[in-house]
Amino acid sequence: MLDDLNQQQEQLKTDLVTMERDFNQKKEQFIRIQGAIEALNLVDGPPTDENLPPEPPAPPEELGTPDHTEAAKALGV
Repeated sequence: MLDDLNQQQEQLKTDLVTMERDFNQKKEQFIRIQGAIEALNLVDGPPTDENLPPEPPAPPEELGTPDHTEAAKALGV
């Protein structure tokens, strides 16, 4: 059992390192693309609605607390 847990730990550690590397690569790519967009906007003039990047979704903490009253009623809670 201990060997199995140690194997799982090592696999998860490897997975996390891989995910972190992939995340950092995507983050760098995003920053490069964002810089290119900003540079092109400076060359082309002020941005218009059609060439603006979409607004990112609000993080969960900014969305407020969801109201689960109706769901609780439906479950009989």
